[in-house]
Amino acid sequence: MGIFNLPPEATTRLFYVYLSEITLGLIFVFIFRHFGALYRRRFLITWALSWLAYAVYALTSGVVQIFLIEQQGFLRDSFGIAAQVACFLQIIMILRGTYELIYDKAFSRKKFRIIFTVTLLFAILSVIVFGQAGPFSRYLVSFGSRAVITGIGFLVAGMVVWTNKKFTKGFGQQLLSSSLISFSIYQLYDFTLRLLKLLGTEVSGLELFGSVDLLLVSLMGMSMVMWFLEDERENLNRENKELDSFLSSTSHDLRTPIASILGLTYLGKIELQEEKARSFMNMIEERIRKLDLIISDILSLSRSKKVDLKFEQLDFSKLLDETIADIRFNKGVSAIQLDYQEGPSDKFKSDYNQIKIILNNLMSNAVKYHNLNQPNPYIKVTFKRNRGDVEIAIEDNGQGIAKENIPKIFDMFYRASPTTDGTGLGLYIVEEALTKINGIITVESELGKGSTFKVVLENA
Repeated sequence: MGIFNLPPEATTRLFYVYLSEITLGLIFVFIFRHFGALYRRRFLITWALSWLAYAVYALTSGVVQIFLIEQQGFLRDSFGIAAQVACFLQIIMILRGTYELIYDKAFSRKKFRIIFTVTLLFAILSVIVFGQAGPFSRYLVSFGSRAVITGIGFLVAGMVVWTNKKFTKGFGQQLLSSSLISFSIYQLYDFTLRLLKLLGTEVSGLELFGSVDLLLVSLMGMSMVMWFLEDERENLNRENKELDSFLSSTSHDLRTPIASILGLTYLGKIELQEEKARSFMNMIEERIRKLDLIISDILSLSRSKKVDLKFEQLDFSKLLDETIADIRFNKGVSAIQLDYQEGPSDKFKSDYNQIKIILNNLMSNAVKYHNLNQPNPYIKVTFKRNRGDVEIAIEDNGQGIAKENIPKIFDMFYRASPTTDGTGLGLYIVEEALTKINGIITVESELGKGSTFKVVLENA
């Protein structure tokens, strides 16, 4: 900024503008350095260095413009050279970071050293050689070179961000590209107006340019953060889809040989006469069924995550009948009494697939962990509507859960007892499904007496 004959109030305003720019630059250094280390992104570290260069530029330019503007000599030249180098380095680092992002590899150190050496020599020449010249020549070469190179550099970076297919076309990317291009245009426009003023043309509004500069820099830094978070979310969604596809495909492929093995164990138990051989077949069948149960739960989790939601009117009594039909061959089902009173208002709105997953898992658990040795084993299901909410309760007088285990039962692969037949995925899947349809689940249980699971669906 080539400012001449500053009044005291303008000097004070300029001081606070530079102080704000320095503070803002250091904040963005911390943010990009943190995310770069956290996500191991090379380009973010480079962008952090570009903001460090910006902070140094603001500091050295501020010292020259506020304290050394009327002086000549080594001190002013030193700060001028530092300002030139820091300004050019900011552009170089932004372009280098963009290169690292697009090509996903480090920029050549040899090329960078050459660019840095040329930049340093140009900065020294532009300050020292023209430092003794008049204000016009000094301004034209010193500040003019910064403005032109900055404008061109930011324009190139903005066009690359806007046009490259690797970037996510989200709001953050559009804002980043727009702010980079706007800043480049602003730099060239600012330089033109100040040049006209030096040539004797009356120009108004220059006192606002420090604030505009601060605004555009703030916008540029925030849009970088927004774009990065959007791009990371897109990458995460893509990886999740690939993982879901892998789980689904692998699970289906695994179930085919499992079905064949189960068929062979069934034939083996019929054909083999020796009792010991038949007991081995029983053990093989038991372990294969457990493996099949694990794969079924993984498939259920995969379906729950990737199936699109479709909210529609559902009949709870029909859903319960379908669930009972699904689990009717489970061990112990015939010995348990189902207590459910169908009501005329047992209708609600939700996603069919998620509700089926929830009911299947809760009812299967109620059967699996029941106490069939007691006189009256039962499962009681109730459906209640409370204003706009729906409450579904599944109560049993089975084994129950120890108090210290209740907070952990919704964790993935957690099993309260090592002797149980479950996979530790059922209740985790239930909670994941409820999260998708804005539902919650609570549990009340006492070891040896039974459990009650309550599902609340909002505005169902």
